[in-house]
Amino acid sequence: MRWRILSVIGMLYAVQFIPATFTLMTVPIVLRKEGHSATTIGFVMLAGTPYILKFLWAPLIDKYRLGRDRYKSWIVALSSLHVAALLVLAFLDPSGPVIPLFIVLFIALAAVSTQDVAVDALAISLTHREERTMGASFQNLGIYLGAIVGGFGFLHLYDRIGWTVALLAQAAIFTAPLLMLVLVQEPARPRSAPKVTFRNALRFFVQPRIRPWLAILCTMRLPLALITLPLRMMMVDQGMSTEEIALWFGLLAMSAAGGSSLIIGPLIRRLPRVSALYLVGLINIAVLITACILAATLPGGVRVSIIIAWAAIAIADVALYGGAMDKVRPQIPGFDFTMQVAIMSFLPILMNPVSGNIYDNQGYLPVFATAVLLGFVPLAILYFWFGPFGTSAVGLDGEQVVSTGTITTDSAAKILDVCEVELAEHGITCSRPGPDCLLMEEMGCKVEMKALEGAIDIRIETPTDNFMTFIRDEIVEHVGEIDPKAIEEMRWTGGIRVGELPSNFRILRATRRQGIFPGLIRVTLSGIDVEALTRDGIHIKVMMPEERGRTPVWPVIAENGGISWPQGQDKLHARFVTIRQIRLHEREIDVDVAHHDGGLISNWAALEGDEQEVGVMGPGGDPHLPSTDNVVLAADYTGLPAVARLIENVDGRVTGYLFAAAPSQEALEAYLPPSNRKVTAVEPAVFSEQVADMIRNCTNEPVSYAWFAGEFNAAQTVRSIFKGQFGLSGKTQNSMAYWREGVPADGARVG
Repeated sequence: MRWRILSVIGMLYAVQFIPATFTLMTVPIVLRKEGHSATTIGFVMLAGTPYILKFLWAPLIDKYRLGRDRYKSWIVALSSLHVAALLVLAFLDPSGPVIPLFIVLFIALAAVSTQDVAVDALAISLTHREERTMGASFQNLGIYLGAIVGGFGFLHLYDRIGWTVALLAQAAIFTAPLLMLVLVQEPARPRSAPKVTFRNALRFFVQPRIRPWLAILCTMRLPLALITLPLRMMMVDQGMSTEEIALWFGLLAMSAAGGSSLIIGPLIRRLPRVSALYLVGLINIAVLITACILAATLPGGVRVSIIIAWAAIAIADVALYGGAMDKVRPQIPGFDFTMQVAIMSFLPILMNPVSGNIYDNQGYLPVFATAVLLGFVPLAILYFWFGPFGTSAVGLDGEQVVSTGTITTDSAAKILDVCEVELAEHGITCSRPGPDCLLMEEMGCKVEMKALEGAIDIRIETPTDNFMTFIRDEIVEHVGEIDPKAIEEMRWTGGIRVGELPSNFRILRATRRQGIFPGLIRVTLSGIDVEALTRDGIHIKVMMPEERGRTPVWPVIAENGGISWPQGQDKLHARFVTIRQIRLHEREIDVDVAHHDGGLISNWAALEGDEQEVGVMGPGGDPHLPSTDNVVLAADYTGLPAVARLIENVDGRVTGYLFAAAPSQEALEAYLPPSNRKVTAVEPAVFSEQVADMIRNCTNEPVSYAWFAGEFNAAQTVRSIFKGQFGLSGKTQNSMAYWREGVPADGARVG
């Protein structure tokens, strides 16, 4: 967990949320004190509508930059605009006509809500998937720290020094983001990222299982938000002073919300997303009933009600923000996250005038009763889509969250040893919590294998069904090599669709080919379902019939959870390749294939004009390198496309060394994205022989991370250098065998 990054995220949200708190929480109290009706106050609060409309211009933030850094440059510009609006607002009279106040507030919130798009995108790009629930906790903690300043702080200042000076102080505080931004380095946007268009952005709504997630976003916060305006009006109407309101609402309620945000993150971080949402929904029901009873029956009960209501809202926000981060697409994180937050805020904001009007005319009881009934709606949605407490084992993306199985075998210890060796050959590090236990955690996936007497218990947790399909098949394949009988009888829990195509399978067609340089060919594949290939990795498995021209029979899910591949004349030939670029608008991807004589897929890649359909499974493979200096990379032709993808996903200013097979230095530099690394081209014919010595002698400085992809024996030698000479651990080095001398080259893992 990178606490510095999380802390900066929290600080950015803290400063940014001051004006939102000021407008949506504090201004209603100030206006009520100045004699305005709840209906009028509800109208002024519509100044917050830019928060639900910002998705309309969010793609512009993802597409354009105002300086060297895409999102940081937007944050600086929009902060300046917001400060200017605050300076105007400081000299308006809150007791006078509300229209000028509304207009300036609207402009101020349009600036800060657009800035929120850039901050959201920056936060997502700075955090890895496994950090996002904690990222949401720090985001929410920052929000409520900002709420304390915008609520308690502003009310306190307003009561003592007046409207104008208090707003000038807020403008001064808002310049803080400019200082915070120097603490983080914004990752470079991948050169292969699809073109940002509004049409591509709206494809967010055609993702798998998007409907239940949108329904949860709309309803989870609504009942709690419905009671917050009446609770604030009750505080004023019961005669509480501005100082009392500032204490109970501005300080204690927001502190409870911030504390809840920090506590709930670690508690739900390892829960499946559906289970976390069930927990949040039950907390909502309990809080709604308790808050309504306290406010309606006990003297001063509104004080406690406002505290627990905001604590519950914060808990809901952490779960919803974490889920929203998971749903974003890497090429347009600003739009995707903004759209989800807008959906989450839409009904609560629009219900403010309604709840205010009901409170003015009928009192608080109808509002509270409606809120309690609405609290059951998200639980009903979860039950309908996912079963009681997520027992269907299907995640919010239609993804397998957890699957368990038991292998009956007398070779349990041997199987664990073989799996550990196989994973190490592919650069995946395992741990041994005990002599009879093997644990793998990688890219948000967790696999635990426990050897028992005569059996192995297996538990798999993955963020997507794509990963689940790959992992179950790998387990079936490797265990089957040791004990074929045991694997025939194996069965899994959790959504096995026997006889169906794997969920991560799709059919594409080759439309164009381009020679990059001798030995490397770019093939363009097109199809209707390429958007799913933007997530989970950079490699895909391409397959086609071994008998050329034969109608393909595609693989299906077997009863043991593995992939059942067609045999005999229908046998398929498969090879992993690297996605070099994705163009969503054209529904195309480019894959770069290392070419050699005699390989079926290699020869297919070289056949100009052949538009044969191919099957594709995936993607997989970690697309991230650490953004640290002195990183050592090396790859032959089979790993060169992967190196290019890895480099373009980190800041180009990062330094290090790269050794790669290529016909010339010029050809290699033209192929790779620009970077500060020292790049050395190695003749392909001697790469495997010479690369170890080159790596060994490249630097005397400490190496922060090292990565290799190539022939099996070379990978073994290089791995010993990474661990021995460089002193790197499993998490800071990765040496992978993409092919093996003496094995047909089309058996290469990645090309």
